Amino acid sequence: MDKKTNIVIIMTDQQRADVSAREGFPLDTTPFLDHLARQGTWFHRAYASMPACAPARVSMLTGRYPSATQVRTNHNIADAFYDQDLFDVMHQHGYATPLCGKNHSHLTANRVNYWLHLGHGGGSSQNRTEEEKAFDQYLQDLNHRAAFTPTPFPLECQCPYRAVSAAQQWIDTLNAQPFFLWLSFPEPHNPYQVPEPYFSAFPLESLPSTQSNAEHLESKGFKFQWTRHIGQLGFYDYEEQLPRARANYLGMLRMIDDQVKRLVEFLQDKGLLENTLLVFLSDHGDFVGEYGLVRKGPELPEVLTRIPLFFYGPGIQAKVDPHPAHVSIVDIF
Repeated sequence: MDKKTNIVIIMTDQQRADVSAREGFPLDTTPFLDHLARQGTWFHRAYASMPACAPARVSMLTGRYPSATQVRTNHNIADAFYDQDLFDVMHQHGYATPLCGKNHSHLTANRVNYWLHLGHGGGSSQNRTEEEKAFDQYLQDLNHRAAFTPTPFPLECQCPYRAVSAAQQWIDTLNAQPFFLWLSFPEPHNPYQVPEPYFSAFPLESLPSTQSNAEHLESKGFKFQWTRHIGQLGFYDYEEQLPRARANYLGMLRMIDDQVKRLVEFLQDKGLLENTLLVFLSDHGDFVGEYGLVRKGPELPEVLTRIPLFFYGPGIQAKVDPHPAHVSIVDIF
């Protein structure tokens, strides 16, 4: 019987598709991911099933649109309706199944072989170091805002680093069993924070102009205007946060890029890469300053709906998807 291919789904949270050099962005935010995308099959027109975390993630795992899963918001995951999901399929085929990172779907810990959950407030594991606990409290204290100074904790405390470390340690425990790893980074979702050298990687003066600004809100209508209004109610320095949020967001992308490289080099050193399929995608995007907004919210603008998506691994051709039609994440599998 042929050896089964390992599968690694690397998912980011709130990563726009258009802020990488391969998309023509003037700053080189994700050099390693761009390299992998060009070596594999890169979908230039991939779209989220919905620009909200839980609906998009449930769709990715089930292959069903939110209208079918009934998960249409971040707050009704318990309503998830489906016959079987990717984890069911992988278990049926003998795969070991870890989740390392953010869940925010219908998946529960009892359905996987290994579970390390990390969210926007860090982790909750009893095995955390005291420094990791302090960092997690720092994330929670930021209250989803942008940090104006470098994160005062080392890279090793950041969620992407911890998720990759956990994945590496778990893979080392396997005895030639094929694995289906969901490696799910909570970043570059807010809070927008990053340590050095990433904090200074993209100085404010180097940031390109956004394609739109708050002056365009008048033509966008009430939903966009209300999103700006509630942002200003929540953060007194909302306008001042925007440039720093953008710089930190790009720094977080570079940090993620380095951690994906770290995982790939690990797989290569272990002799696993040649038999591993990598799927990289995000659940949806982030305004990151467009229309004078951050995060997500109203309607279906391109910056929220178009996501990075590529396949890299055995049997994958080096090409850009030539079709102009949109590709939804529910069509991946």
